[in-house]
Amino acid sequence: MKPHALVVGGTGMLAEAVSGLAGRGYQVSVLARRPERLSSADINPIALDYRDSKKLRAGLAEAVSKFGPISLAVVWIHGTAPEAPYIVAEYVQGRYFHVLGSAFADPNRLDDERQKRFAQFEHTDYREVILGFVIEQAGARWLTNGEISEGVLKAIRTDARRFIVGVVEPWSARP
Repeated sequence: MKPHALVVGGTGMLAEAVSGLAGRGYQVSVLARRPERLSSADINPIALDYRDSKKLRAGLAEAVSKFGPISLAVVWIHGTAPEAPYIVAEYVQGRYFHVLGSAFADPNRLDDERQKRFAQFEHTDYREVILGFVIEQAGARWLTNGEISEGVLKAIRTDARRFIVGVVEPWSARP
């Protein structure tokens, strides 16, 4: 049986990461709110809105039942569902790569207890992937979807606890 990976947000900016994981031998489950975007034959689609905790738990339980434990998770969840990242962690028995926006690298940001909450899941090995920006001659710009996917795959390969895609300094240069 192939190792089971879960990607939340895999139909948008992480679509190339989904292909990369499938190419590395993973059975990839992709959770997305819009079912029309889940058409690839290489994935196990989980079409639901992760803001609905009951449906999220049911969808993840079904994926685990079909494809075995989730040994790798790549999770991009909007702030509209603050509990969803922790619900996903309940089903992960391995590495959990939490994809976060550049605001999480803000030097003035107070610790929001996120890492402490993830520490309660004894089978989940938590990591952060911070999405930064790119500085070019013409100024700074946000990362492209391709750069984001490439950076997430590099974070998985390097297995760092905190990985920054692009740069986050100088903070004042943010686009």
